[in-house]
Amino acid sequence: MENKELLIEQNEVVVSDPPKQRVYTVTETVFAWISLLAGYVFCCATPVTENPFGALLFVLCLYGVTAFFLRRCGVLLKGLPLYAALSAAALSLSLVLCANPTIHKAVYTYALAVYMYVVYAAAGNSLKNGFSNLVLADFFRALLILPFASFGAVFRALFANGGKKGGKVLLRVLLGVAIALVPTVVVCVLLSYDNDFVQLLDRLFDWNVDIFTHIGNLILGIPIGMYLFGAYVSAADHRCADVITCDDCERGLKKIKVLPTVTALAALLPILAVYVLFFVSQWKYYVACFVGELPAQTVYSEYARDGFFQLCTVSVINFVMLAAVSLFTARKGERPSGIQRVLTVSLSVETLILISTAVAKMVMYIDCYGLTPKRVYASWLMVVLAVIFVLIIVQQCVHKLKLIPAGITACVILFALLSFSNVDALIARYNVSRYLEGSLSEIDVVAMEELGDSAVPAMVRLMKNLDEQEERDIADFDYEVYYDIDLDSGVFGLYEKVACYLYSSAERMESDVFSGTIPRLRARTALKEIGILE
Repeated sequence: MENKELLIEQNEVVVSDPPKQRVYTVTETVFAWISLLAGYVFCCATPVTENPFGALLFVLCLYGVTAFFLRRCGVLLKGLPLYAALSAAALSLSLVLCANPTIHKAVYTYALAVYMYVVYAAAGNSLKNGFSNLVLADFFRALLILPFASFGAVFRALFANGGKKGGKVLLRVLLGVAIALVPTVVVCVLLSYDNDFVQLLDRLFDWNVDIFTHIGNLILGIPIGMYLFGAYVSAADHRCADVITCDDCERGLKKIKVLPTVTALAALLPILAVYVLFFVSQWKYYVACFVGELPAQTVYSEYARDGFFQLCTVSVINFVMLAAVSLFTARKGERPSGIQRVLTVSLSVETLILISTAVAKMVMYIDCYGLTPKRVYASWLMVVLAVIFVLIIVQQCVHKLKLIPAGITACVILFALLSFSNVDALIARYNVSRYLEGSLSEIDVVAMEELGDSAVPAMVRLMKNLDEQEERDIADFDYEVYYDIDLDSGVFGLYEKVACYLYSSAERMESDVFSGTIPRLRARTALKEIGILE
């Protein structure tokens, strides 16, 4: 009997205690509800091109509320997360300062991506302190790993502690809303004597959507809320700390440096030689764009377009080659060899010459045909590439310069300049001024129509000039006669084209407050000046 008991004791399996379930605070419970609400509002504000002001409010509220709750949880925004949040909030202002759909999409994407990084980095999950070269890996972890590690946490947090505290907080909030409902309605009724106030309320609550749209937004908002709250929980609990660590990145970078230095140099030398031959053979042809003189037997427009996209493509290829050489070339120390640095600088300088040539040709093309969004974007990309190659040259001399953070900072600054420039209004003003001065042969009204509200003030200026020339009044124009006729039909003169454009612009001025922008307000003011709008 004793032997049997001893055998049982020896074979006894030690069962470990089950892992403790995470306890959510009342603050986190409230934040879980807000995350689901944020998912719904995000769906309502999408697409951003139709609701730019609504998207701005969403971004500012999302950052503000998150900063408040992080502070309540003992996490302060400081250092790089703070600067990143401020940059996103500042850039988001361009959602209402311009009306360009491309810029709206880019700014909105940037603000949301940076938000995920801010939540991730504020809780101390960055692979390295400060703005390091591993910031791209940080963004990857913040966007694609941590949110899904706690994807279902929002449902466990909705009614934390058995639902008592979270339920009480929710009931208290709903009670406050119910108490405020009656006096709010009474105040609105009393203030309804003011027509401007009534019109504002009509715009604010006239969403023009049915109940099914709201139901769809609620359903789609649930996984978005799960994603947002999952990112917070994983960041706060430092989950997935062993996934793509700093050591993993450094070991991975060391493993891929397998290319012998001689091989890398041999790959760069032939390309450098080709560029030297190219510059020598085409020197007069390409230098002509800097002095404004055309080569013999060359059409102005043909010369401006010839080779531009090839030069841009070559510049991008050079950037890829330099990045590949930097990543894959083996080094004896931390710094590349002297010969490699010399060749990198040489290739960068030659690329800068190609970029400057491409920009000069684009300037000639703009001088001939005016501005368009594509020409502005192409010029902007060339400037971005030029700045990156300048940073590459500087880094060869100042090895401590962190190229990736410096490049990202430069790109954000240049993107901010593009966003706040109100590029569509700039294009319209430039083209109209050139046409009125006589240096531009024609004005493309169809292209102006694609610029949206931003082009209206410039086109009103053109209309005033046409009214004076033809002794007419745009307010007396019978738009209904031309309503169903395409502007490209060939039956319109310039006056009729501009008049139809302005009247069609006036038709889209009535909209709810969430789609409002500063360019739209300026467009309304300009249309009122010439009597199209009351």
